[in-house]
Amino acid sequence: MQVFMIGSGPFDEAYFKQYVEDVMDNKHDEAVYVGIDLGAKRFVEMDETMVFALGDFDSVSETDYQHIVDNANDVIRLNPMKDETDMQAGLNWVIDHYPNAEYHLFGALGGRVDHSLCNLWMIFMPEYQRVLEHIHLIHPKNWVNFLSPGQFQVNKVSEMTYLSFILMTPVQELTLTDVVYPLDRATYHYPMALISNEFLANHTQMSGSFKTGLIAVIQSRD
Repeated sequence: MQVFMIGSGPFDEAYFKQYVEDVMDNKHDEAVYVGIDLGAKRFVEMDETMVFALGDFDSVSETDYQHIVDNANDVIRLNPMKDETDMQAGLNWVIDHYPNAEYHLFGALGGRVDHSLCNLWMIFMPEYQRVLEHIHLIHPKNWVNFLSPGQFQVNKVSEMTYLSFILMTPVQELTLTDVVYPLDRATYHYPMALISNEFLANHTQMSGSFKTGLIAVIQSRD
């Protein structure tokens, strides 16, 4: 199951459509669309039916809200005074209903810094630990994935140039291979941003491992 969520942050419709096409071309799977607040309006504008739309919808007019209701199988309108963001509430919903899916989040990066940080920091919440490696934050210039301890592989995104490892916690024994700047069991006692690494020329995959901690992997371009 591939769950595609659109939030209220910066959004490129053409990039989204191409991304979905690329993912679904390589998967014998079902695509599920979930609109979060303004993201629900974006699905309406693309004439796509949502399985679910959620938010306080303070970013849309009442007319737009009625169009969202007409284009979603289910809608939950939240009270604006709440303890979790619309994106967190929406992610909670899809994890409950599609616990074994891949979750592709658009409109989660590149706008307000506090929104972007919230969408990155929510990965520390206990309810997301089981699925953190299945959460993907997608932006035309930045793809963010998360790693838990153990061995891992990262496949190159063809249009991206840089490969960064953001140590969101202290990390023990980090090894990186098949990259321009390799590491061999390096330990960091505080969070650290290891940015602007790259895949080796003619390599489309790298591998590594670490013993403890939490890492965000970002593939990016200028």
